[in-house]
Amino acid sequence: MTNPPPPPDDRDRQAAGLLDRLTATSLDEDYAHVAARRDAGAGVRSAPMLVALAVLGLLLTTAAVQAARTASTQERSRESLVAQVQDRRAELLRVRDRLREVRRDITRAAERRATAAAAATELELRTRRIGAVAGTVPVTGPGVRITVDDRPDATNRREVVLDEDLQRLVNGLWVAGAEAVAINGERLTALSAVRGAGEAITVNFRSLRRPYVVEAVGDPAELPARFLESAGGAWWLNLESLYQLRFDMSSEDSVTLPAVPAPALRQVRPPPGGADR
Repeated sequence: MTNPPPPPDDRDRQAAGLLDRLTATSLDEDYAHVAARRDAGAGVRSAPMLVALAVLGLLLTTAAVQAARTASTQERSRESLVAQVQDRRAELLRVRDRLREVRRDITRAAERRATAAAAATELELRTRRIGAVAGTVPVTGPGVRITVDDRPDATNRREVVLDEDLQRLVNGLWVAGAEAVAINGERLTALSAVRGAGEAITVNFRSLRRPYVVEAVGDPAELPARFLESAGGAWWLNLESLYQLRFDMSSEDSVTLPAVPAPALRQVRPPPGGADR
């Protein structure tokens, strides 16, 4: 007796279960085959890979050691550079300090030089003033020129110029502020003498000739007026008025007076053996 055929739904379920088993079995076999091939290939490639890893490790180790050495060298180089920079800065500070000292020395030297120059200038001016008064140097400057002479038709001693008249004239110029005086080119100093020698008048032991030209260096705006107010000026105004002696005075822009001839210096020595006598 035959079994009745299963219902349609049961047959479909049985067919689906068989299909699932076939599919699963087939995939497992494929995966197993692929896994076996992979394992075999991994065994073949494992040795070169190990060597490569070893070489890579060696290279990394060498690079690390070299990097450490380089870092140490760079650190020493940096420290050396820092030390050099500090040394240079210290040297620069020393140079700057020395430069300031040199500048101060130069300033002090310049001040001393300026002081010495001013002192030299003052000394030169004083020397010139003393030389002008002493008559040891020629002088040039504004001043006055006075010309005096005898009366043209003089008949007695009072109608001629005497040594006393020239003395009073010169003294009046000194009183009026003259800086230097000369008669007929003969410079007058504190050691000069105006004196008569017979019919002649001498200055510095040199005879003068008429007319007598007296020149004086001084302020031409004040010297003439001051001279006329002095005793010497009054004396000569009186001579001009009473005895008609020539008396001409003019202001000059420039008057040059020569220096007094240098005196001949003599040395006195005791005779040999004079101290024993």
